[in-house]
Amino acid sequence: MNTLILDFLNSYADNTNPQYAVMLKGKWGCGKTHLIKEWKKRFDGTADTDGEITLKPIYISTYGMDSVNDIKTAIDRELNPFFYSKTGRFIKGVLKLAGKVVFKTSMDFNEDSKEDGSFSATLDSLSLLQVKDDSIRGVKFLIFDDIERCLIEMKELLGFINYFVEHCNCHVVVIGDENHLEELPKAVWDEFKEKTIGREFEIQPDIEEAIEYFLGEVPVSDYLKEMRDFIIACFKCTKSDNLRVLRQCLYDFKSHLNKLPPKLVEKDNIFLKNILGSFIAVYAEYNNSENKEVICNWSRDCRISLLQDNNEDKQRIQHLREKYHSLNKELIYDVLNPEYVTAIIHYIITGAPLVEFIVTEIRDRQKELKPWEMLSGFFDMEQQKLESICQDTIKSILDREIKDAYQLGYSIAYLSYFHAIGIFYFIQAYVSLIKVRIAEMIDSQTSLEELYQLRGLFISGCNYVTTDSKTPITDDIVDYFLQKMKSKINELPDQMQKALRNLTEGTVEQLIIIDRSPYPDKSCTYELRAIFAYEDANALFDAICKLSNKSKNTFTHFLAYHYKFDYDLQDVGDRYKADVPCLLKLKDLVGNEISISKGVDKFAFIKLKNALIEAIRRCEGKSDTLPPM
Repeated sequence: MNTLILDFLNSYADNTNPQYAVMLKGKWGCGKTHLIKEWKKRFDGTADTDGEITLKPIYISTYGMDSVNDIKTAIDRELNPFFYSKTGRFIKGVLKLAGKVVFKTSMDFNEDSKEDGSFSATLDSLSLLQVKDDSIRGVKFLIFDDIERCLIEMKELLGFINYFVEHCNCHVVVIGDENHLEELPKAVWDEFKEKTIGREFEIQPDIEEAIEYFLGEVPVSDYLKEMRDFIIACFKCTKSDNLRVLRQCLYDFKSHLNKLPPKLVEKDNIFLKNILGSFIAVYAEYNNSENKEVICNWSRDCRISLLQDNNEDKQRIQHLREKYHSLNKELIYDVLNPEYVTAIIHYIITGAPLVEFIVTEIRDRQKELKPWEMLSGFFDMEQQKLESICQDTIKSILDREIKDAYQLGYSIAYLSYFHAIGIFYFIQAYVSLIKVRIAEMIDSQTSLEELYQLRGLFISGCNYVTTDSKTPITDDIVDYFLQKMKSKINELPDQMQKALRNLTEGTVEQLIIIDRSPYPDKSCTYELRAIFAYEDANALFDAICKLSNKSKNTFTHFLAYHYKFDYDLQDVGDRYKADVPCLLKLKDLVGNEISISKGVDKFAFIKLKNALIEAIRRCEGKSDTLPPM
């Protein structure tokens, strides 16, 4: 496709009277600028003579220009060298144009290398391009790039460009991404296209050609050249058109290669190949506005969202995994391996080199692979070898050799998948024993934070294998895992429950801080949850009574903060409804205490009771605020 465009540009340049402009469009980074600059090189061989000016195509990037004078200056800068021969001598033929073209440049009439005079006006490029004279040869060819990123008012910009087409008989190529034109400039642009643009081409990224160019441009790397086909396969999986991002990625990866021990940089180093694939995938997704947020949070916290039904984040994560499924078949690890993604994102953001990380990763991985680490390469195995690895993996699970929840989920997913497609029989007895192992892992967790982290890792591992085949064994084990999780969650107090059940002069100050922090499952902050549903009102009241009046007031302030007394909340719904029984009981206990309290102590309890009344209103779904009491 792009070859045909180059052929057309050649014939367009040979047309002595084109009377129309050409549009090259395409997404940012697809290679538009590279294509035109490479084509422009065909004119580098043309030479000036002492008596003639030989014009060549002039490339102007309008990126950031905010006035037509900026474009004129850029054209002037390009045209000025054409007044000189290759030997540096002023072209005598330019004198014939002195009455037609005004410029400022030093003059050496007698070729003694001394300045003999100069014109005092600035070069008028428009006049030079418009004038017809035998001493001007070559091609009057102007290339205006990045028009969507130009700051000049669109109507003025396009009128200026049209001048060269209509009045200067110039060849004009306009380059840009129409999708980034705002609505008003686009309307003007459409009118300009109808009037001035004679041919229009969409540049398609030529991945193979671009990679060949990059591998020669990036400080040459034998390793990257050997990995050419893999790089192409990786980039195609990204579905990205941005070749500029790929170039930056390969350049950055090469900078790391230069610092690695030579023995680690080998073509058959599957682990280095895995990291290269991760570099390409992460760079592409980080520069994709739709996926940047997801890839930046591609960590344990992000993977927890896989548990939620009909969740937008879950769908986006699954979509990203599926993009690289075909690539992962020839690798040991997923290119979106959370550990690799996190490290590469950190490098992109901070610039902190990953050399030590890569060296450690490769050396650790080059040790003998564990059975479960070989499962992803099953396509290349003999049946007997596969069955042996599966049996060893099951033994590793039951012998507690697999301690990482992600690896456990990953192993179960593969064993279940093999069973579903009929290449390994995953007997029910093993499934039952694995459930026992899962129960042990869950029961060993001592905090909700650890428990939810375990859940995220395990479920993410189970979701590693994406397939059209149904895997009922995985579904059964995941259901069992979630049931055990639910029971364990009810046993472990969260940070807010710990603080309320140990309410003291010190902990009462922490309540608002805890309220602002995320709940262990990262679904929301504590302030959006019912926090008194499982509390003993009598125990809480006893703790409040032991507080100083200052701390009682702090607790009252906490209630006002948590239930947002100062705001007319919308759609409160049943968010806090589960808190009502405890708060009602606590209100009655505080009311009784008011009847026997005196002085300032009584005022502290009255304030607390009023806060409890308002809190109960909020819990019952009333969103309006009460007037001050």
